[in-house]
Amino acid sequence: MSYISEMNALKLPYTFDVSVIKSEIAQFTKKDFYDIYNPSVAIETLWSKEFIVPIGGPHEPVKFFANDSLKKCPYLLSIFELFECPVETFRIHSLDPGASISPHNDTGFSFEYGKVRLHVPIQTNDNVDIILEREQIKMREGECWYCNFDKLHEVHNRGNQTRVHLIIDCMVNDWLKEVFNCK
Repeated sequence: MSYISEMNALKLPYTFDVSVIKSEIAQFTKKDFYDIYNPSVAIETLWSKEFIVPIGGPHEPVKFFANDSLKKCPYLLSIFELFECPVETFRIHSLDPGASISPHNDTGFSFEYGKVRLHVPIQTNDNVDIILEREQIKMREGECWYCNFDKLHEVHNRGNQTRVHLIIDCMVNDWLKEVFNCK
C-alpha cells in the first residue's frame, strides 16, 4: 500500500488570496447558486455555483472549459488554469450556518482511484468541523487540501457564518503526482 492511499488528508503547496476570491464571487447572488440535492444534506442548506462546462462526447473525449461566470472572475480563472491535469469540477459550495452534511462516502474520490477532490476554504470559522474517518481536519482559508473522500466523512457548520469552499475535482496525471510528491 502506498503512502498516498494510507493518508486521509494532505495540505497541498498552494495558498490562494481569499479576499480576491470573495470580491469576485460577490458579484453573484444566492439566486445564481443552486441547492444541492443530496440525501446527506438537509434541503436548502448546501448551495453550489458551477464555473466550468463540459464540451465533447459522445465520440470524443469530454473536456471542461471556463463558463461565462468564470470568465468574469480573472483570479478564479487563474486558479483553474494552474491545474495541469484534467479538471472535471470547479465550483463554489456554501454551507449555511447550523447546517450539516451527514456521514457519507464520495465513492471513487481518492488518489488511488485516479480522481481527487480538492478543497480551498474561502470562508470558514473555528466552529466548522470536517471529520474524515473520525479524524478532524482543520483547513484554513486559502489553503488547498486533498482529502480521501472515498472514506466516511461528514461536515458540521456550527458557526454563525456561511462556510464557503472552492471544490476542484481532478484526474490524477503525472503533474498531479509531482504535486503530491509521489512520482
